Amino acid sequence: MADRAHQCLIKLALEPEWEARFEPNSYGFRPGRCAQDAKEAIFNAIRFQPKYVLDADIAGCFDNGRPFGCQMTGL
Repeated sequence: MADRAHQCLIKLALEPEWEARFEPNSYGFRPGRCAQDAKEAIFNAIRFQPKYVLDADIAGCFDNGRPFGCQMTGL
C-alpha cells in the first residue's frame, strides 16, 4: 500500500508539468482523453477539406534490424 501511495504522489507531482509539454493534438495515453476524442478531432479536421490520416502499429517494424523491411544489398 505504501508503494501505491508513493506512485500516486509522484504522478501528481510530475503529471501537470509533462501534460503542459504535450501537443494539444496528442491523444495517446493521456488523462481525460480517449480514442473517441481522437476520432472526433480527425473528423473536425477533415470535414471541409480531405486529408490523410495514418494509423500505424510499428511495434515489430525493427525486429530484424532492417527498418520497414528494407533489404540492403551490395554493402
